[in-house]
Amino acid sequence: MAVRRLLESSSSRQRRLERALAVKPSSIVFICHGNIMRSAFALAYARQQFPDMAASMLGGGTHAVHGRAAQQSALVVAREMGTPLDGHSATPLGELRLDEGALILCMDRANEANVATRLPALADRVFLIGDVDPLSGTQGSDATRVVSDPYALGDGATRQAFQRIAELVGQWAAAVGARRAG
Repeated sequence: MAVRRLLESSSSRQRRLERALAVKPSSIVFICHGNIMRSAFALAYARQQFPDMAASMLGGGTHAVHGRAAQQSALVVAREMGTPLDGHSATPLGELRLDEGALILCMDRANEANVATRLPALADRVFLIGDVDPLSGTQGSDATRVVSDPYALGDGATRQAFQRIAELVGQWAAAVGARRAG
């Protein structure tokens, strides 16, 4: 499954994306490695910006430790961006209740391959978070389609990652018809 995903053509990925977006998803799920930085911020930011869909948004990590708090740099940068993560508690992928209508957005290729392998029934609903970006999307390079893990790289790398996540969350929300707050 992971090898097939890596070899998927851009046109095949685009068709898969179009099929997934043809119907409003039952949930939007943000996945990263530990669920203490990228997916934690993506979930908090998406819930804040698109409250009409907040109840159907989830976040988790492929290697998350249940209950672990957000990483210090994530706490600092998220607070600066107006999206506090103070009460965040990590959730392992296996603890998420996902159905066939879930839209699963992974931060990088390793997350995508891991989720598609562990949840083969949902593999067609698993995407990179940057797949929706019209400037990079399914045709772009991985450099523009993934959000690299800023773990232990400091506030600057975390800020850069979170700014990109904020852009992409807005694009996904528009693609599924969410209404922005305020």
